[in-house]
Amino acid sequence: MKRVFGTIAVVAVLALTLVALGQRYPVRPITLIVPWSPGGSTDLTARSLAPVLGNILGQPVQVVNRTGGGGAIGHAAIAQGDPNGYTIGIITLEVVLPAWVNQTKINADAFTPIALLVLNPVAIVVRKDAPWRNAQEFIADIKANPGKYKASGTARAGSYDYARLGFLKKLGLRDAALPWVPAQGAAAALQELISGGINVAFVSIGEASALVKAGEARYLAFMTDRRFPAFPDVPTLKELGVDWTFASFLMAAAPKHTLPSVARQLDQAFAKAVQDPEFVRFMNNANLVINHLNFDQTKAFLAERNRAMAELADELK
Repeated sequence: MKRVFGTIAVVAVLALTLVALGQRYPVRPITLIVPWSPGGSTDLTARSLAPVLGNILGQPVQVVNRTGGGGAIGHAAIAQGDPNGYTIGIITLEVVLPAWVNQTKINADAFTPIALLVLNPVAIVVRKDAPWRNAQEFIADIKANPGKYKASGTARAGSYDYARLGFLKKLGLRDAALPWVPAQGAAAALQELISGGINVAFVSIGEASALVKAGEARYLAFMTDRRFPAFPDVPTLKELGVDWTFASFLMAAAPKHTLPSVARQLDQAFAKAVQDPEFVRFMNNANLVINHLNFDQTKAFLAERNRAMAELADELK
């Protein structure tokens, strides 16, 4: 009986402590976990946003890259953090991709979604000296020579792998027609592309923009509904007769069971941070598309993406 009362007392004290923290939050630095390697869109967004967020909240926001396992290590670190608002992170489309979820056992229910930050349309990217002058030649080549060329962008069954699989399906081709080489995020995949380890990368438009502007890589096509304003000469797949669009997302999230008061405070902070002129300028220069949704809208968006990706997975079987 004493043990029961002791347990109840501990729980009560913890609850009161969490309430107090929720009222006073934040009183110490916050860790913002990035599940992907430095240099990719998730990392760039986090590092540009962190100082702005810190000024708004009145406490430093420290970005920590927790890479490995195709995003599983970082996502797990966010999900398993204390639900007190001092461990938050940026989650990506992987948490609603059935194959990834089955492998990692981490799904959207492991998080408290705070705010949608970015939607990242996917591009097909090749080296400057690639043999294809345009997307039509690339498509014709992989149809004529299935399995000859290799692609990458993220881990197997990750978001960019789904972008590739859907693209191949629309062409009437199977997975093996363009083999996938797993990578720890877009930055690593683009390094492989430039070094010759792969032939084509499926990454966001923004992630490849620096290499494209430097003349080291070329866009063949975008998986968007309409042409991207910063690169008006690059066609969409739809224009080429391939009815396929795809975009990943970056979403601020906290561990499940985070206090609602803390989640709402973070929601308000992110809403202000994404409007900061320096942050907006950085994102525009990086060709990363800010697409902010508030706490309630983000919960609905995540649920909708969960349903849509389950349907897509069924289509790709």
